Amino acid sequence: MTVKTKRKQKLYAYIDETGQDTEGHFFLVSVLVVGKTRDRLADKLRDLENSSRKRNAKWHKARPEYRMTYLEGVAGLKELKGKLFFEAFSDPKKYVELSSFTAAKAILRRAGEDYKVSVFVDGFNARERDLLSRGLRELRVKTRKVRSVKKDENDEFIRLVDAICGAVRDALEGQAWARDVLEKLKARKILTEL
Repeated sequence: MTVKTKRKQKLYAYIDETGQDTEGHFFLVSVLVVGKTRDRLADKLRDLENSSRKRNAKWHKARPEYRMTYLEGVAGLKELKGKLFFEAFSDPKKYVELSSFTAAKAILRRAGEDYKVSVFVDGFNARERDLLSRGLRELRVKTRKVRSVKKDENDEFIRLVDAICGAVRDALEGQAWARDVLEKLKARKILTEL
């Protein structure tokens, strides 16, 4: 008789933040948490980046019409349902702690009882990454590794959370199209505000 052992759930979390430059007006963190559908989702996101003509440009470097087309496409990806999160704060001085807090809430919403998560964060230096890692462990997140993603390693998942941060920021700064697309993402349960 063989005993089947339950496999540990493998998760991947991608984190981006924005708003340190707003002098306390707001600070945003967005998180994507994916599991076994990661490879298939990566292909769909790359296809969407190409078809929207946004390509692999970061949010602030893409043309506004390409941004809009990209996010409209994201709203149509059923594979993202329940996997994208964001949170807005008003204290950018504690950005590492707030990033840890938001990431932990998102990861714990998606994680089963037995999991390990690999975390990728955009633009943190080694010290910030270590603080993020420590913060996640203190919040009882079972991390496998925590890595900073450098510009030359940029991938479609980091660009997606960058786009969510950018769109939320645009909405907070009064851009109606960004508010509309965010409402659509929330209504389709693709994006959750924590």
